[in-house]
Amino acid sequence: VQEGVERAVDPATNIVRRRLANGIRVNYKKTDNTPNTISIAAVSPGGLSRETLENPAAVKLGVQTIMQGGSFGNYSREMVDLFSMRKLMNINFGVTLESITWDLLAPTETLDDLMQFLMLVYSDLRWNEKAFSSAKDLFHSNYDAVVKSLEMASADMLVRAVASDDARFWGPPPEVIDRLDLATVKDELERQLCTENLEINIVGDFDEQQLEDSIFKYLGTIPMRKAPEPLYQQDIVDIKPDPTRQHQRITLPDDQKRAIGYLSGIAPNRWGYSSTENIESSRKKGFWSSLTSKKANDEETVARRSHPLFAPACIELIEKMVSTELYSYLRDSLSLVYHTKFEVGVNERLPTNDWLIVINSEHQNVDRAVNEASKCLRNIRFSPHMMNSAKRSVQHFHDTESTNDGYWINVLRGIQDDSIPEKNVEAISQYKDVISGITLDDIKEMWKSFLISDKDVYTCVGVSGGDE
Repeated sequence: VQEGVERAVDPATNIVRRRLANGIRVNYKKTDNTPNTISIAAVSPGGLSRETLENPAAVKLGVQTIMQGGSFGNYSREMVDLFSMRKLMNINFGVTLESITWDLLAPTETLDDLMQFLMLVYSDLRWNEKAFSSAKDLFHSNYDAVVKSLEMASADMLVRAVASDDARFWGPPPEVIDRLDLATVKDELERQLCTENLEINIVGDFDEQQLEDSIFKYLGTIPMRKAPEPLYQQDIVDIKPDPTRQHQRITLPDDQKRAIGYLSGIAPNRWGYSSTENIESSRKKGFWSSLTSKKANDEETVARRSHPLFAPACIELIEKMVSTELYSYLRDSLSLVYHTKFEVGVNERLPTNDWLIVINSEHQNVDRAVNEASKCLRNIRFSPHMMNSAKRSVQHFHDTESTNDGYWINVLRGIQDDSIPEKNVEAISQYKDVISGITLDDIKEMWKSFLISDKDVYTCVGVSGGDE
């Protein structure tokens, strides 16, 4: 919403955007996908990327403390739980690397109750030592479960190597949790629960006038709170993998022989940026370009790559194409895996991201499967057939999922976030056309942003049960 404009409607998608005087941004879309149901995602940018090296896991522990026993206003936790059960309200509080989110799902008649709940969360959150202690115990239990699980222990070992043991990314281990006190955790979390950059995304079957009245009555009365600076800690972006642990292996005791393999490396974020320099260069030019590009772009290419959704479209197609090629090579040609998939991380605000391959294989095949997967990445040749197949698959996915409210919640996330200027609501309805227009040269140029060389790929193989 432009400065001075309180309400804007996109006629192509019927998405409505509002900005309140206290800084809160509201995005909503009325649908009839699920009658008498409303979904809400309240997103506060920041998340784990705002944690400091001095207090790693503070935000994560704070979120768990609220889930264990947080209360609001004059209502005890027992009253909150009873109320939400009686009203059939499904409430979840979570944190990712880039944001803290309240996800709410409930019958439409509870609309006012949901808005009042959010008002209390962001203006009168209550903490207690018992819930804090329970959250710590849960983290200790989860850590014990991780080291005993083949899948989780292997993934944890890989993350520790890639993040150079930065406790904000893995575990966290008991000694990190035990160092934190309630006052520190409370301060770290509440600092991010501000109104200035809070975004409320609403999708469902509701009356628009009733919704807007409720928004003003409850969300509009939350006191203004400025967003903290910076949006993320610079050392999060500057983390370098530990080259001494590039290829790791873990063996756990088990009654059955099992195996799993992980490969990971650096990727651009969902908007095609892999560094701050990349962001500044592309925005200055007015179109997306990789830092390694050496040839001049013709007018048609510039026009295509100027579309705000160009990079997300390329990355979604790359995910599909690489996954298909890996599966075809490792399973159909070599018979080494049960299943494998290539995925790109979901980072949108941080100028960095990662890619991940998970390999489900037999005990005796997993090492070769990991090696062949790495070789496949380095030698992949994108073809017109691969791209056309990926385009059909991606477009079918969006056609199918557009009848799901959860899909539209994800579409709404970030469309008023100042840190993601490329997420343009007016461009959303053009996404299928953007997908159709992507060329092989676009895919190859974007693929250059993925680090897949021998020295850049980190792996971990986990095996259990008997001799290797």
